[in-house]
Amino acid sequence: MNYARTVATEYGLVRGIVRDGCHEYLGIPYAAPPVGDLAFKHPVPPEPWSGILDAVKGPISPVQGIGRSTIALDGRDCLYLNVFVPEDVEPGAPVMVWVYGGSYANGGVGRLNEDTYELSYDMARFARETKTVCVNFNYRLNLEGFLNLHFLDKNFDQNNGIYDQILALKFVRNNIHRFGGNADNITVFGQSAGAACLLVLMGRKDTAGLFDKAIIQSACVGSFWTEKQSQRLTYKYLKMLGVSPTHSDLARLKDLPLDQIHEANRRLRKLVLHEGNSNCCFSPTIDGVTIPDKPGEMAKSFSKPILIGTTSQEGDLFIMNIPNIALPLAAYWFKFKFRPGKGAHRFMSDDFTAAFYRNPAYDIARNMAGDAWVYEYRYQTPNMLKAHSGCCHACELPLLFGKSNAYISIDDPVSQRVGEKLREIWGEFAHNGSLSWKKFKVDGEVKGIE
Repeated sequence: MNYARTVATEYGLVRGIVRDGCHEYLGIPYAAPPVGDLAFKHPVPPEPWSGILDAVKGPISPVQGIGRSTIALDGRDCLYLNVFVPEDVEPGAPVMVWVYGGSYANGGVGRLNEDTYELSYDMARFARETKTVCVNFNYRLNLEGFLNLHFLDKNFDQNNGIYDQILALKFVRNNIHRFGGNADNITVFGQSAGAACLLVLMGRKDTAGLFDKAIIQSACVGSFWTEKQSQRLTYKYLKMLGVSPTHSDLARLKDLPLDQIHEANRRLRKLVLHEGNSNCCFSPTIDGVTIPDKPGEMAKSFSKPILIGTTSQEGDLFIMNIPNIALPLAAYWFKFKFRPGKGAHRFMSDDFTAAFYRNPAYDIARNMAGDAWVYEYRYQTPNMLKAHSGCCHACELPLLFGKSNAYISIDDPVSQRVGEKLREIWGEFAHNGSLSWKKFKVDGEVKGIE
């Protein structure tokens, strides 16, 4: 094993591994394990360790929402981060911190399964090509991260996943200079649920200072519950788990088998869909404390530069598989005008894209306190075209990170070039805090990436 240099963090020494042109530090604890008495609590810093921590293997990902899907290794002890430092990076390089999406239910930065070193988000290529020091981290999801149990028992904290993100960003701000990054030049970037969480952090006075720029990709801006909505879903979810809303029975949540949680998560998602709600079933709660207002409104107070945008056909991921017979009902649910005929799915998908993604992004960019640049991602890979799939939600991620996934192959030369262009733009923004096209408030320019 080719070890990377040892780094002294504020909690102890860590030693990484040299791989793919990077010094990789994988599985560094940024919080104490959220289990036992710390389960369902806001995270606390880890205990300092003695000796050298070998950070050479990715962690497990947080408990997944609706089954393990591509992530087959999940669990409760998950609050770890990964650092990727290119071997030839300049000292004091910009820092980029990735916040994953996944409907507040799925996702993570750990290994895909117990038998592999392969990570769900390997940022080595991204770090090398952007010439930045890169970080990604786990935050708790679904039941542990976002279910509102606080109104039933004050021993259960609220919006834990948001506080995980805050503590991880504090670790980065306090320690990244030890890895060769510039702690005064941190760009956070996230997609979907991760991007929506960043809107919250941008709008909080106590967290906006943890980073210097933000890239917001396809944020599900409106997917948050009111206190009343979240309480209703909590009662229904507990019933699905077979747990009563009493202090003694709620304590059982700390040790329920993961398979039982996965099954209840699946049932809750089905319920929310059948009720015609476009929110993610484990959306955060606007509680007046962690999230005092709608995130789209909160983000407008952010006075630092942002890059914000969407894919051109976000809605295809959600609309195109709806059976023809159910389209009128879906239009009613979403408050869209139903347009029957051969193009009904396309009309509804375009309406969905505009209402839930494009228009909210433009509104934020137009009313930001700071400077904003806007993009629209329009490229379809050959296998997407063959499957008649539009440029849908999350389809840019394989190209951004330079790795095919189960749905999108990027092995052809054009896709490789588009991926390089994405990394060039994201890297330029991280280095300079500005881009070559006009700011959105100047004349409404939107940069097409295709």
